[in-house]
Amino acid sequence: MQHTQRNQLITVYSALALFFPLFFLLGCGSTEDKRPQRTAVSGIVTFDGEPIEGASITFRPVEESGQTANGRSNEEGQFQMGTFEGTDGVVAGDYIVMISKIKSTSSPEVLPEDDPNYDPDPQPEPPPENLLPEKYSNAETSGLTVTVLKGEAITDLKFELSE
Repeated sequence: MQHTQRNQLITVYSALALFFPLFFLLGCGSTEDKRPQRTAVSGIVTFDGEPIEGASITFRPVEESGQTANGRSNEEGQFQMGTFEGTDGVVAGDYIVMISKIKSTSSPEVLPEDDPNYDPDPQPEPPPENLLPEKYSNAETSGLTVTVLKGEAITDLKFELSE
């Protein structure tokens, strides 16, 4: 009889060991997003009237407690902003806008030391080149600002850059 009771206890403990983690995960797995509410913000960026592909758009909050938002323009110069994930929108507030387009550089191939083309004293890579006027990539000189109001989507933002 003890053998049967022991098997029953083992079965009960095994079942608890399997189901307890499920209950724990269900209880702690809240899908509620506790981050600040975001508002959809999108628009277009041009330089001398032409759309800019691959521009990085950054919204830097005026308030220190704010959240920075980022976006990247497509081939038509269109962009959508995101704060935490992809294009999840922008937290309400006042922002200074910075825009840059960095020339992509190809990284030199790293060769093993036994390769005949190995260079033991490689030249340093030049710093990345901004293809837009530098003033737009600096918060103090960009002259670009935007105010995002809670719950009021912005879909027609236009940044028309020039020399």
